[in-house]
Amino acid sequence: MSIIKYTYKDIYFENNVISTEKYRVNEDNLWICAENEVIGQGTLSGTINTDKEFDILFLSDCHLKADYQLRLTIGVEKTGFYKYDNDTISVLKEIRSNQTSDKDAFIDQNHDQTYWFSIDRENKRLRFGKGYMLEKLVVFEYEFREKTIPNIFDHMKYMGFSKIDKYPDSCIYWRYAVTQDISPIIISPQQITLEMLDKNSATLIEDLSNECMYLYSNIVGPNVKLNTDDFPDFASAINYSIVTPGKLCFNKLKEKAGEFSGPLETYLRVTVGINRGDSPGIPFVLEIWPGGHYSPIHNHSNANAIIKVLHGSLTCQWFRSLSKFETKPYDTLVLGAGEITWLNDRQFQTHRLYNHNISGNMCATIQCYMYNSTDNLHYEYFDYLAKNGQKNQYTPQSDWDYLSFKKLIKEEWSNYKQNLPPIDRDKIN
Repeated sequence: MSIIKYTYKDIYFENNVISTEKYRVNEDNLWICAENEVIGQGTLSGTINTDKEFDILFLSDCHLKADYQLRLTIGVEKTGFYKYDNDTISVLKEIRSNQTSDKDAFIDQNHDQTYWFSIDRENKRLRFGKGYMLEKLVVFEYEFREKTIPNIFDHMKYMGFSKIDKYPDSCIYWRYAVTQDISPIIISPQQITLEMLDKNSATLIEDLSNECMYLYSNIVGPNVKLNTDDFPDFASAINYSIVTPGKLCFNKLKEKAGEFSGPLETYLRVTVGINRGDSPGIPFVLEIWPGGHYSPIHNHSNANAIIKVLHGSLTCQWFRSLSKFETKPYDTLVLGAGEITWLNDRQFQTHRLYNHNISGNMCATIQCYMYNSTDNLHYEYFDYLAKNGQKNQYTPQSDWDYLSFKKLIKEEWSNYKQNLPPIDRDKIN
């Protein structure tokens, strides 16, 4: 039984998403095969809904009888790495369900899951993970003990799937092995130290995509801030408007209480500029997060984004996919005023933001978005996880444009200050 072979140009979009139009089904199975860009390294993932064992493979040739193979077999009761060297099959690492209480090593039956297999020639390592292609999401791994790089890596020229009986929802190939994740915190070159590089505790914007670099350059400046010379009490005025019945922000939050799943799952979106057609909605958004409020778990149309905290602090939680089965974050970070984080189509894409502070302590962020230059779909929605576990679409809306919002809050704050009772200095003294 052969694997249908396609060249790199046939089977991939420019952004490394494998076109489902290039899949072919033979009489009793589905096979995908493509050339590996870098011999001996790479990562292949597929989103699959199955209750049966299947394989992700790297091979020396485009058929299942290839002389050299590295296989990840994912099953219901057994998962493992296997090496095929001519007629010899070696078990490199194997986990059985009756030997562990951790069920993550096995198939997630009857619902979508993204499985990936990474081979790493330089570090002599195999990795299996679920969700995004990240070190934090490795389920288990195997390292060859040889002092030199095992010869089998030199034969890993092709990759594919076997024993899957229907189309994966998506297949993604990455030309690199999964090694070390990029830090979620962006700092300037003037701040970076050798200790940070060694601990991987921060990243430079130059390490990220051109789209992230463009967005970052727009908001990183010191004058992109909430309190300005013409309105130094802007943050205090917003807090007053949030907590005071009948005021602008209070009324809007009350109006939006049913937008997602309750009054605390709300925030305010103040758009800056216009929709340029290169992002989901208007690309620059001032988001106001009242104390104790949070977003639903959601993703960002596979777009790039930069998030800068302008006032207060915020908790970011990241998830390995948007699913009712994936509601436990794999990582969490608290961001303070002035700190900047990021996301792209393969890291930090699915998250929840939460203002962990008490009522009366809002957080304000500037968030900006841009599609990849290779994205020809321009999906206009943010998908989110509803209370019932269903995936819903959210169309990015604007509660106000920035200049109108600032003017209204300024007027509200001015009226508040004018109506304050006079200070009785005799009582103070």
